[in-house]
Amino acid sequence: MAGISGIFNIGRSSLFSNKKALEVTSHNIANMNTPGYARQEAILTTSPPRNSSPGQFGTGVQVKEVKRYIDRFVEQQITAGESKFGRFQAEEKLLRRIEATLSDAQGTGINQAFNNFFAALNDVANNPEDHSARVALIEQSKGLSQRIATTDRQFQEIQSDINAEVVSTLDDVNLLVKQITALNVEVKQAQFSGQNANDLRDQRQGLVNELASKIDIRTLENDKGQMTIFVGGGKAIVEGELSGSLRGIFSADNQGKVNVSFVSSTGTVSDINSKLAGGSLQGLVNLRDTVVPGFTDTLDQLVAGVSNEVNQIHRAGFGLDGSTGNDFFSPLSPSATALSTNTGSAVVSVTVSTATALTFDAYDLSFAGSNLTLSNRDSGTSTTLAYSDPTTVTFEGLDVAISGAPVAGDLFSVSAHKGSAGKMSVLQTDPNRIAASSTAAGAPGNNDNALLLAAIQDKSISGLGSTTVQGFYSRLTGDIGAQSATAGRNAAVETAIKSQLSNLREETSGVSLDEEMSNIIKFQRAFEASSRIITMADELTQTILGMLR
Repeated sequence: MAGISGIFNIGRSSLFSNKKALEVTSHNIANMNTPGYARQEAILTTSPPRNSSPGQFGTGVQVKEVKRYIDRFVEQQITAGESKFGRFQAEEKLLRRIEATLSDAQGTGINQAFNNFFAALNDVANNPEDHSARVALIEQSKGLSQRIATTDRQFQEIQSDINAEVVSTLDDVNLLVKQITALNVEVKQAQFSGQNANDLRDQRQGLVNELASKIDIRTLENDKGQMTIFVGGGKAIVEGELSGSLRGIFSADNQGKVNVSFVSSTGTVSDINSKLAGGSLQGLVNLRDTVVPGFTDTLDQLVAGVSNEVNQIHRAGFGLDGSTGNDFFSPLSPSATALSTNTGSAVVSVTVSTATALTFDAYDLSFAGSNLTLSNRDSGTSTTLAYSDPTTVTFEGLDVAISGAPVAGDLFSVSAHKGSAGKMSVLQTDPNRIAASSTAAGAPGNNDNALLLAAIQDKSISGLGSTTVQGFYSRLTGDIGAQSATAGRNAAVETAIKSQLSNLREETSGVSLDEEMSNIIKFQRAFEASSRIITMADELTQTILGMLR
């Protein structure tokens, strides 16, 4: 009977093992189109043999494990690729929007507005006594300032929208972190109870890749199957069953936008805004804090340069009513902005001392000991002197007046042009006050001053890198176009790499329908044969029992 019992056990083990293999094969077929699914296989091994005479006898088959087929190197490359793609995709989308704000395709852009303005100046120069030409100049000037103000407002709106998207992305990251942490718990429990947790690992890897598309990450997995995820230069946002989060914290030094901060599982907060190294968050923060402000600053420089040049010439001329010394556009309003971390009580105000000496660069006013230093951020030139309350520093066309009690380490950002685009307006709305003449007695026929104004179009303007208005504006649009094209190319390259990595993953982890159908037939036949073994063993048992009656 022991021998027949052994046949029963062998048939039973074969029946159960092939049934499990059919389950795994069916599971593969069911998930062949499931994103992130890794092919599984029931690994069959012989059961431990039974000692007997004349030697060991086999005891059947058992399922050793359900193996998950993955290439860890390819999986890591996919995760890293998601981080790069997320960044470039975010940059491409927003740079295209920025590019559209400066488009002259419909003849309504800034470039066309400048052309219309200078054309109207030429008309006044050709007919200084013509009232309609003067009215047209005022209207074209208003059109130019409105077009510039609209573009500046669009830049601000883009920054605001990006900031909102940063906040939304932080919420997405925190949700993914919670889901990954929950799966860490489930994987640990499954492994502790001797299970393989293959499907849980697939789900977790999919969430990890999605997280990587939003922020650059590094991952480690321990022997319990739990994953640790690092962000922001080594901050553990997931550590086994513990998790941190990301938070947007208002920054007084960042135009009211939020900086990305890391909150550990114990509640410790640290700023990682400057440590983002990939994902859509880096792309968004870079655009919001560097790229768009850079474009805005260039537009401010252009407006300040043109306004400063026009005003200097216009102040020297005379209108039909004999008026002189009048600005045509709103004058420059230099500014000094204190860093939020300043602890002193210094008050800083800035005015223009010499219009022709302005550079429209960015300046830093810093304090160390009893000295102050005013330095040009772009050229590196600087001046240092001892501070006594009050003190006025004259530097590169600016008078910087300081009073109060600064403290060492206090810092002010100084600019002659910041905000010029948004503040641009036409002051001369009376046609008779347009200073076309170079002398009071020469009006209305004298056009010398109007010719100087019209010549600004082709003149190298001081403070704009000695380029013309057209040249400077072309640099702005060229920079935007170049960055947009670069982001597009980078996104296209990463898309191609993603496709290649996906194909590589399919070679290892993908489900082949032909192979699985072959396995179905193989395991089905084995299952049927196993059933026959059990039937045969039963018949043998009945025969022996019949002999004993």
